[in-house]
Amino acid sequence: MVEYEEASLLNSAFFKTSIFIVVLLYFVLGSYWLYVTSIYSPMLILNFPIYRELLMETWWIVTYYSSELGLSAGIVFRWIAGILAVYAAAIFMKDGSAALSRIRGKAGAAILLEGLYVLTYAPSAFLGFVYPIAESRNLWYFEPPPPWIIVFLVAGLACLAMVVVITPLIFKLGLRIIQKGSANEIAKWASLTGVGYLFAMFWWNYVMCWVATLVYWPERAQPGIKIIYNPIAAASFTITVAGLLLVAIFVLKVVMPAVKGEPSGVDKRKLGYALTAFSGYFILMLILYAVAGGYYKQPTTWMEIIGPHNPDHWCAFLILPGIYLAAKSRR
Repeated sequence: MVEYEEASLLNSAFFKTSIFIVVLLYFVLGSYWLYVTSIYSPMLILNFPIYRELLMETWWIVTYYSSELGLSAGIVFRWIAGILAVYAAAIFMKDGSAALSRIRGKAGAAILLEGLYVLTYAPSAFLGFVYPIAESRNLWYFEPPPPWIIVFLVAGLACLAMVVVITPLIFKLGLRIIQKGSANEIAKWASLTGVGYLFAMFWWNYVMCWVATLVYWPERAQPGIKIIYNPIAAASFTITVAGLLLVAIFVLKVVMPAVKGEPSGVDKRKLGYALTAFSGYFILMLILYAVAGGYYKQPTTWMEIIGPHNPDHWCAFLILPGIYLAAKSRR
């Protein structure tokens, strides 16, 4: 019965199409960021003599350029991953479960490239920890220069968690897929990787951005703790800190059977609820962002991260497979 339900799921036209849409938007957003970095990175390289004078000290020049160009390299890795993922998703949409063996290599390679993308946050994490030294020496770092605590939170603590938590998990998953690991092994590492993303890439990262937003930064019209007096900001803060954490914990509980080597024990209906809630978080944040007037009306750290500088808005469309799983699965 379980095998029949899984085959029915993998061959459902709606489910296959919803997966393709999510992957396609992952690629489209990656293409947008590739366009942005194709403009920014050459400018950074061509204007090196100017930045060298601004950055002054050699160690800080190396740190700054490693962080900025490292993230640019990560964007390229994610874009290539998007190409492979769209190719695999298109074949899956056409042939369903029969295509799994044929797309294994492409899917595994895409996951490894996504892992390289996450790894390129490592120089930014290092920058976040040494920036207090740069600030104390009046070394340049964008205009207006952020207080050291903001850089420490957003670059240091947030990026370090992403690199340390996600990288080993996602590399293990990609290698297991390419090396034709068992279905139970792949389910285990896919579950652990998904949970790692939820806790490190999303919850911890966004909480650090919100804590940074509570820091007074008058040059950016950031009022500090007083921002919580704004009902929209208070709702966004609460939903991020508490709501997203609850979603992550719920997902961990749902996929625990797969982590223990029994993927058939995963309640697919509850998994659908979890995907719907997670994607609903992004949809709600975008609504609150628009109602608040966007980044240009409130240029705070949080509005920048959840708005124009967010590379993961494609997650909002996980609501499509989420609703299907919640509605169609037996359990």
